Amino acid sequence: MASFFHALYFFNAITATRLFGISLILLGAPAFAQSPTVEEVLGVLGMDRKQITELTEGQPIAYTLTEGSDDEIAVGLTWYFPVPLSKVAGYLRQDNSITLDVGVTAHGILTEHSGAGSLATVTLSREEAQALLSAEPGDQFNLSDHEIEKIKTFNQMSQKIIEDAVNEHFRAILLQRYKAYRHGGTDAIAPYAREDGLDSKPSLELRQAVNESALLARYLPDLRKAWLDYPKAFPPGAVETFPWVEKTVEGRSAAILRHRVNMDWNGGVLVLTREFYAAHSYNSSQWLTGCLPYGDGTVVFQQVRSFTDQVTGLASDVKHIVGRKLLKDKMLKSYERLCNILGQCP
Repeated sequence: MASFFHALYFFNAITATRLFGISLILLGAPAFAQSPTVEEVLGVLGMDRKQITELTEGQPIAYTLTEGSDDEIAVGLTWYFPVPLSKVAGYLRQDNSITLDVGVTAHGILTEHSGAGSLATVTLSREEAQALLSAEPGDQFNLSDHEIEKIKTFNQMSQKIIEDAVNEHFRAILLQRYKAYRHGGTDAIAPYAREDGLDSKPSLELRQAVNESALLARYLPDLRKAWLDYPKAFPPGAVETFPWVEKTVEGRSAAILRHRVNMDWNGGVLVLTREFYAAHSYNSSQWLTGCLPYGDGTVVFQQVRSFTDQVTGLASDVKHIVGRKLLKDKMLKSYERLCNILGQCP
């Protein structure tokens, strides 16, 4: 009799285990917590089998991404390097990594206790300072109505001191925007005043970018939620920094504020970068960058979702085609920079 109950218990245990596994499958979750293969990850990112096969030829592979609004342009790029992952990961883990950034003339890190001195090297040219003095709602500068009204008071100053005062005030705008985001997340990003009273809202754009990431939704739901709900805490192992850069954008110097999070994932590294303020030319952007071990080397992938009013309105389809090409060209320059650093350019 004892052996009968023992067999019955064993049968029930097996049955329960199988039912549990089936329920996980029906819910869309894997029955076993196995790490996804690189090929699976690249497929989720949006690459097809042919593109994945071509990776080992050593050339970067660009692919299109679905765009969720008229002001969005999005491009994905993946490339393979025959170098150890540790070498590539070292560059991506840097607190203010500009390895994949082209055109940077100055950069730094903001902290919770940063003051205006942290941005002392951000300086407007005389032409930009003069243009800022006469700023109006529009796309020449990304400023809120309040910021524009404050700038108008500088016209009452003597010409001798006005340029220094404008630069100091611009740095104060950057610092205030950083602090607002640091304490309130995307909801605290002041909109940009445009003509006809139509504001651009980076807060909505950046949330859209998160929601469009299939990789975060499928593999990293906790990180995705924290990215959406910032300043709530990130999952254990995530490291966040707040870099700023000054770089040339469309022939003009632009100060850009970023929020960057990196963490180890799936045997490699994943980096999220949110540009929550750009001085002009585009509204906001999100970069999803990562590296994974692949064959005898490393696969690096990047997806950029950028939002700009310049691709809306008349001939929007044509503007999007041009915008994607420009974005892809910038990403390819980043590839060239990385392959030169690694000494693995074809």
